[in-house]
Amino acid sequence: MPSASVRTGNTKKRPAGTDTLVRKAEAAATGLLDQSERVLVVYDEGGATLYYESDDAEDGIGRRKLPRAS
Repeated sequence: MPSASVRTGNTKKRPAGTDTLVRKAEAAATGLLDQSERVLVVYDEGGATLYYESDDAEDGIGRRKLPRAS
């Protein structure tokens, strides 16, 4: 079964709740790897967006938004 790995920057400078978001994104990416060979996770202030190859999407790129944990 495919799995995702996560690399993050300096843990001292990360805002609280980031670890939860990273774990959620890693789990979601691992699940998406069953359907797609590549998954890109982009973090922003509001959370994270996962981009993956998808035949169902109009442009061939599926998107899944993960909100930041409160």
